[in-house]
Amino acid sequence: MMAEKQYEILNSLPTYGPMYVPISDNGEPFYFEGFVVRFYKTDGAEWVANFQPGSTDLKQIISFEKNKNLLIIACGTCYIMNPNETKPIEVFGVNDRVVLHDQTGLTIIEPDGTHWNTERISWDGLAEIKIEDNLVYGLAYNPMHDADEWVGFKYDLDAKTLTGGSFYEFENKKKWWKVWS
Repeated sequence: MMAEKQYEILNSLPTYGPMYVPISDNGEPFYFEGFVVRFYKTDGAEWVANFQPGSTDLKQIISFEKNKNLLIIACGTCYIMNPNETKPIEVFGVNDRVVLHDQTGLTIIEPDGTHWNTERISWDGLAEIKIEDNLVYGLAYNPMHDADEWVGFKYDLDAKTLTGGSFYEFENKKKWWKVWS
């Protein structure tokens, strides 16, 4: 069975048909062409969104596996959209970095669309992630038989340095064979 089409990226605003819906980070209308997407509702209807762009070249749409929502990246500004709705569920990354995490580390998408990965932060799990002033804070899971705990970490996005975490926890400890030398 073929998945139903949710969207189509358009090269420009349509010259005929219903008026497009301007979508911005602050909810205010704007009057220039941005990132133009046609959405297909589940009832068969369609509508066109004109997303206010950020200041990068990255234009992309990412589907989520567990729901019908889409991540619209309009030149660095990110919108979570449901194709059936004309208002964003959430807007983030406005002209700034986007930080993604998996079970062991972070992926950072820069405003120009380039991306990079941090070193490994956790053995098997990250939780309670928050970002303040280009610093990412959170907890990294340490499943070692004698620990089985969550360890705090801080990652500096500008310096690209890690403090804490569970993966390198034992790296700075003295080796037992060097204690007696």
